[in-house]
Amino acid sequence: MASSRWWLYVQAIFWRFLMRLGMIFHHIPHPRPPSPTFSRSFPSGSSKVVLRFYCPPNYSRNRKEGRRLPVLVNFHGGGFTLGAPTDDARWAQAVLTEVGAVVVSVGYRRAPEHPFPAAVDDGVQTLHYLAEHAGELGLDVSRVALSGFSAGGNLAVTVPLRLRDLLVQASHERWLSRAESTSQLIAGTASDLHIVAIFSWYPILDFDEPRDHRRAMSIMPDKTLPEFFTNLFDQSYLPDLEERLSPHASPVHATDEALREGLPHDIFFYFCEWDMLLNEGQRFVRRLLELNKHVRGMMIEKACHAWDKSPNPFRDTTEVNNHYKDACAAMKAIFGDP
Repeated sequence: MASSRWWLYVQAIFWRFLMRLGMIFHHIPHPRPPSPTFSRSFPSGSSKVVLRFYCPPNYSRNRKEGRRLPVLVNFHGGGFTLGAPTDDARWAQAVLTEVGAVVVSVGYRRAPEHPFPAAVDDGVQTLHYLAEHAGELGLDVSRVALSGFSAGGNLAVTVPLRLRDLLVQASHERWLSRAESTSQLIAGTASDLHIVAIFSWYPILDFDEPRDHRRAMSIMPDKTLPEFFTNLFDQSYLPDLEERLSPHASPVHATDEALREGLPHDIFFYFCEWDMLLNEGQRFVRRLLELNKHVRGMMIEKACHAWDKSPNPFRDTTEVNNHYKDACAAMKAIFGDP
């Protein structure tokens, strides 16, 4: 039975508070992750989107000398309901150290206050903002990668699909809705923007498949996310069951043409062996390979969903660091010389 929007909001506030506490403990182990270098924001609906910029040490000098750095746009996790753009500071730290790119972590609007398609639209608007302000921000938007964790991993895939469809709509001059008005904004700067890679960590890719079935089909059902979390996330973000079939929510339902045109050639997925999302992820990898995408699907053994976000301050971070470095090595090779 679906919960009321009011009750979903109360639950979201409670779990947001606990997640903030958990992330404080998550950031305790040394080396401590960096704080954002600076922030920018832009209005979106009745709210705003906050962008947290993490910049390498040479950023200011390069910016003054007119040299632009590649950029990684990152989307945090939390079921589209919880989380904050600073949650992935350790991932940002790895990218700064190993790649030398600017990391922009997106504070998209969260559900249940802002259900689908708010988050994915905010991702598209973020790309527009970065392209429009690339000169003053010192960004090379011809070298953009997208990354995300869990819900953010979904956005790393759905945002470029949404962008592609908006551009197709713009080309047909059919600006009839709020979403299509976004296409007018993006069309002027899209020619400068080039998404070269996606790094998606344990994403949800199909909201239409029942959670109970996914939980039952997983290797370790008792290690998957509990039902009270998945119900909160799904009902908050996608209360309209028909919208769960949208390719901008569930990319597995995108056409081959949309996947071929909307997604970059290089795509990297990192799945957790004990996650209920593993099977749909592996199926999606096979489909993208059939479309001649260069896809790497890495399965992290004996790992639960969000295995890298443990609140235990005494945890061993070696495995997480190694996977982050592996992803950064691939990103650096794609970006080329900073």
